[in-house]
Amino acid sequence: MYFAVIGTQVRGKSASPAMHVASFKALGIDAVYLAIDVPRQELGCLVQIARFNFRGFNVTIPHKEEIMKYLDRLAPDAREIGAVNTVLVERNLLIGYNTDAYAVYNLAGKEMRGADVLILGAGGAARAALYAAIKAEARRIYVTNRTAERAEALAKEFREKFGRPVEVAPWGSAPKADVVINATPVHDAVLADLKGVSLYVDFVYIPTPRTKMVQEAERLGVRVVDGVDLLVEQGAEAERIWLGVEPNREVMKKAVLHFLGL
Repeated sequence: MYFAVIGTQVRGKSASPAMHVASFKALGIDAVYLAIDVPRQELGCLVQIARFNFRGFNVTIPHKEEIMKYLDRLAPDAREIGAVNTVLVERNLLIGYNTDAYAVYNLAGKEMRGADVLILGAGGAARAALYAAIKAEARRIYVTNRTAERAEALAKEFREKFGRPVEVAPWGSAPKADVVINATPVHDAVLADLKGVSLYVDFVYIPTPRTKMVQEAERLGVRVVDGVDLLVEQGAEAERIWLGVEPNREVMKKAVLHFLGL
């Protein structure tokens, strides 16, 4: 069986191959997992190759939204989120899922319930985080992005879709929140004030899960769910979708940390 992660600049940089290969080995599953760099103009071609050769694949930056137009079906949550990061190939049909939202909800849902949540970013990862916050019944949700128009469009879409209060906050001067989620790829800057925050969640694990924001959260005594935690959780759910198994998350996390040299 063949699996892969597709995106840009993933070959040699993504920890997903190491994580899933270690998990497959522990489960006694004979499978290969590749990292494939796919330019946007070649996405449709890759999808057709995967249709007849793969059991499933993951999708990362920048294809989480674009991939949807090439799929045959979408899981209900993926359709509502408007982004896909996991695809199951079943009888040559491509079915899209969003395990990012699953991971954020599983790891941060309790803290988001009744809380004010700030989401940094407006791309596919931000969509997953926003959906998880809505599912967790956050009190207020703020979205902020360097490009304000993207944040405004995302907030408007989710307000209309779910009838929940989603507000746009100015980049660099967002209001205080109980939970802050970094859904951008930025790893080397402090993007928000974390004083008084109860939980910080970061999607970034490359080049290290100890991003500037994670370091700041640790300095302030804020509980952290880092990029490795999210990667493992979404990856475990992906394996359940592909193979109907319950993988060992400790095996997966150990493989990721080894890949990162930690």
